[in-house]
Amino acid sequence: MNGFLLLISLFSMFGCSSNESAAEPQPEKAQTYQLVNPNATAETKKLFNVLSELYGQKIISGVVANVDWNYRDAENVYKWTGRWPALNVFDFMNIHASKDVNPKGWLDYSDDTCVREWHEAGGIVGCMWHWQVLCNDGVNLTCSPGTKPGETSFDASQVYVDGTPENKLAIQQMDQVCGYLKKMQKAGIPVIWRPFHEAAGNTYEFDGGGAWFWWGAKGPEVYKQLWQFMYDYFVNKQGLNNLIWVWTAQTGDDVWYPGDEFVDIVGRDNYAALQYPLMKEFKLLQKTYPNKMITLAECGSGDEVKMSLLSRIWEQGSRWSWFMTWYDYDYNAGNSEEHKFANEAWWQDAFAQPYVISREQIKELLK
Repeated sequence: MNGFLLLISLFSMFGCSSNESAAEPQPEKAQTYQLVNPNATAETKKLFNVLSELYGQKIISGVVANVDWNYRDAENVYKWTGRWPALNVFDFMNIHASKDVNPKGWLDYSDDTCVREWHEAGGIVGCMWHWQVLCNDGVNLTCSPGTKPGETSFDASQVYVDGTPENKLAIQQMDQVCGYLKKMQKAGIPVIWRPFHEAAGNTYEFDGGGAWFWWGAKGPEVYKQLWQFMYDYFVNKQGLNNLIWVWTAQTGDDVWYPGDEFVDIVGRDNYAALQYPLMKEFKLLQKTYPNKMITLAECGSGDEVKMSLLSRIWEQGSRWSWFMTWYDYDYNAGNSEEHKFANEAWWQDAFAQPYVISREQIKELLK
C-alpha cells in the first residue's frame, strides 16, 4: 500500500515538473488588457477590445501605405487573393511637403479621403511617422543621426525643453500631425499609433551598433522622455483620445521602454522573418511585457533571406496580434514576383489559413 502511494506521489511530482518545463507562456486573458488612456473614445475602446479578444487565437493581416495616403499594396493583395488586408498603416513622413502648410507642396495630408474610405469599408487605420528634420547640409531632410551633410545633428534631448529651437519645431510639426489625427477622431476613426519606432536600432546586436533615427541618438533616458513628452502633448494637451499607442522593441532594449502607463501594445519589426527566430522573439517579448499584447509591427523579406510563410510562422508558436508587411520600393502592381517583401504566393498562403483576419472579417467584428 505504501509503495503504491509512493509511486503515485513520484508520478505526480515528475508529471507536474514535466508539464511546467514544457509549458509555453500563453497570451494573457483578453480582459486583463487595458488602454492607457482612460478617456479613450468608444470606437477606440471597441477596436482595442476586439484586438484583445482575437489575441492568441487569430492574427490580423496588415500592410503599410507607400508613405502617404494610399492603399496601393492593399489593392495588390486583393488582386492576388480576392480579400483585403484588415489593417492599412499610413506614414506622416512627408508632412513638410503637404499643401496645407507648404504652398509648393506636392501632396495634401489634409485631404484624408483615402483614410475615411478605408475606415468606411471596415478596415483598421494605423499611422506612423518617419519624422524627418533638416540635414546638416541645411537643405535636405532626414531621420538619420550623424555629422555628415546628409545626416542630422538634431538634438532629441532639447525637444522637450521649453523654448529651444528643437522644441519650437517639434511643437509646430506635432500640431500639424495632431490636426490630421483630430479629423480622424471627429470622424469616429480609431488609430493604431506607432511613433518613434526602432529607437535603439542595432545598439545591442553587435559591437559598434547604434541608433538608426535621431530620436534614439541620445540614448534610452532621453528617448523615454521624448515618448512621454509626445504622449502628454497628444493626449493631455491636444485631447487626442482615438489613439492606441504601440512601442516598437529592438533586441535586448527593455531599458528603452517608455513605461506601462504610456504604451498599449508592444511591437517588433523583423525582416529576416524566419519562423524559429520569430518564435524566440515573440516568447521573449511576451515574457518581458506580460501585461501587453505583442505584435509583428513590420515584416518582410530581408536582402538575403526570404520571409517564411505565415502558416509556418504561426504554427511555430508566434501568435502576434497582427502582422504588417512593408510596401515594395520597386512598386510594380503587374508583377507579383518582383514584390520584394511579401509576394503573391506569400499572401495566398496567409489567407488560406482560418486564423488570418481580413478586412471583411474585421468589419463584422467591429460592428
